[in-house]
Amino acid sequence: MPRIISGVIRTKIVATMGPAVSSAETLFSLFQAGCDICRLNFSHGELDQHLHTLRLIREAAARFDQPIAVLGDLCGPKIRLGKVADEGGVGGMPIAVGDELIIQRAPILGGNGRVSTIYDHFVDDVQVGDRIFIEDGLLRFVCIDKTYSQLKCQCTVGGILKSAKGINLPTTKVSIPSITDRDWQCVDWAIENDLDYLALSFVRKADDLHLIRQHLVNKVSDINLIAKIEKAEAITEIESIIDASDGLMVARGDLGVEMDLADVPIIQKDLVRRCQVAGKPVIVATQMLQSMIEQSSPTRAEVSDVANAIYDGTDAVMLSGETSVGKFPVGVVHTMAHIAEKTEQYLATLPPPRDARLQLKTLQMSSALARGIWQMVEDLKAKLVIVWSQTGATARIFSKYRFNVPIIALSSDHRALRRMALHYGVIPQEMVPPDDLGTLVREVDRLAIDRKFAKPGDRIIITAGASLGTPMALNGIVIHTLGENLSASPPDVSLRLDVGKDR
Repeated sequence: MPRIISGVIRTKIVATMGPAVSSAETLFSLFQAGCDICRLNFSHGELDQHLHTLRLIREAAARFDQPIAVLGDLCGPKIRLGKVADEGGVGGMPIAVGDELIIQRAPILGGNGRVSTIYDHFVDDVQVGDRIFIEDGLLRFVCIDKTYSQLKCQCTVGGILKSAKGINLPTTKVSIPSITDRDWQCVDWAIENDLDYLALSFVRKADDLHLIRQHLVNKVSDINLIAKIEKAEAITEIESIIDASDGLMVARGDLGVEMDLADVPIIQKDLVRRCQVAGKPVIVATQMLQSMIEQSSPTRAEVSDVANAIYDGTDAVMLSGETSVGKFPVGVVHTMAHIAEKTEQYLATLPPPRDARLQLKTLQMSSALARGIWQMVEDLKAKLVIVWSQTGATARIFSKYRFNVPIIALSSDHRALRRMALHYGVIPQEMVPPDDLGTLVREVDRLAIDRKFAKPGDRIIITAGASLGTPMALNGIVIHTLGENLSASPPDVSLRLDVGKDR
């Protein structure tokens, strides 16, 4: 039978904040439904609005008594149309296949077949033959002529050109900086307000991440960086981008505009696999339960999409408009959690995957320890793994081995606890560092039973390292049966190991 704790899913859920979740009460319900990470989308709203939302998140999280991470999503260098006049009451300028469109260098009010963009070097960067996609590819053009002052383009897919709609240039090498002035403002705001993750949009190369990382170091901030993969250029630089990041987001929206849509599922699987090998978390995002913005239940295809992302091995699945502006924000999180639980129950019945004892790219002592404990869980039918992970590093490594039982990660560091909320299978729990191994086992016994992570008589595995920082260094693995008389007898097995440095 699947070894899964009822009501505890291992896949993490990211929910985007917005008007639909604008009260502490709604946020508390969101957390109860299964939300682990709150996403602040800096592309919408002002920083004072985000500060208000952040305070509500922390108020609700304190009441929920479980670490909730906050991810700030930077705007990045998004190119947009300028203002466009409403021609004929349709909300913009109609254009049909075969029509010509002039894109001017100088800013104008769009109309009569002419528009401009907010990017000063648009005309410089686009070359004859380049494709121009507007509003996520709903309208498409190709550049057929160019002068210093304008581009002449021909429409290949028509529609209504509307003010401020996004522009994608899948065949153009743009010179716009990867990090905008607005992004730097948001980075400093994130540092000031102690966010846990920052997602960098439209990453093209590892240097984009190095630039922000150095800024964080200079500001003495340990915010983790998530690279959003949504540009074709990023795919060619993916190994160095993974190395430079703390994790990836498969941002399928712009990725599906920049590249052939049929390639997106293949890219998703490849990126998830690469993150598993690197021992870094990955989030799959965009339109996962899109129909639930308006409808109370998802389509069959959406359910399969969420399940397949979990089959692929993603750490987290993300909701965007479904929670930010949707009609059923709590219901959609419930739905995603239910899909995840059913999928995980099925996965737990399957034979161990070929890479269950995956050799991570950078072999650490804690990686070897995780592989060993994975086998112990299988052999001993243990119901729970407890790991002391003060910084979260060891919990991250354990997460990559896809244990069929939950991993309870203990730490006294609030920041580390919140960051661990992103890692698959990890349930972060605060604990004061114990003075000795016996105290740790007793505290874990009480925690596991009180929180209903397991029941008396269940076998669990506990591992602790020297990073506890007490005079009596705790290096070891303990195999323990919950509810036994701890004062009368020592733990079943205690193995002394030198594993402290990876903590």
